[in-house]
Amino acid sequence: MRVAVYCSSSDAADEKYRQDAESLGTSIGQRGHELVYGGGNIGSMGVLAIAASKSGARVVSVIPHFFNDQGLTYSASDEILVTEDMQQRKREMWERADAAIALPGGYGTLEELTEILVLNQLDLVEKPLVLANLDGFWDPLLQQFDQMVSSKMTSLDHQRLVKVAPDGSSALSMLERMFKEDR
Repeated sequence: MRVAVYCSSSDAADEKYRQDAESLGTSIGQRGHELVYGGGNIGSMGVLAIAASKSGARVVSVIPHFFNDQGLTYSASDEILVTEDMQQRKREMWERADAAIALPGGYGTLEELTEILVLNQLDLVEKPLVLANLDGFWDPLLQQFDQMVSSKMTSLDHQRLVKVAPDGSSALSMLERMFKEDR
């Protein structure tokens, strides 16, 4: 399975988030999957890629040229795709992936997960999304989704497009079960 992982590039975030990213990267490699991610060598992104690579995963870095030009690309990737902008980066990531996991992150992570959610809602793609809700990180967003349903801004069927797991490795296990059931 080719797994897109959306996550933080912040080195200032709590260490627990990098530890979860490392655990997910290790699981991706040990379970024979491919990592497709934003290409960074810092924060959770860097830890994720290093762990995945060390564990035998093929690592595909998709990074915009302005980050690459700053030396922020994980250079040991098996494939590095330098994009013109963030929009092309997101598109390349979801086109190259079978499914997505969103680890805790900032605005970029939020944008990426909502885009794949909307694409699924509109039936433009069929790529499951799992939020790795480490220590309740995504709880406020999940409450917002509940508010959107109760206000009839979206339907319960569309809210069900978002799956939730307690951490990154559990999110990967959830995706594996989903793909196994589809076969």
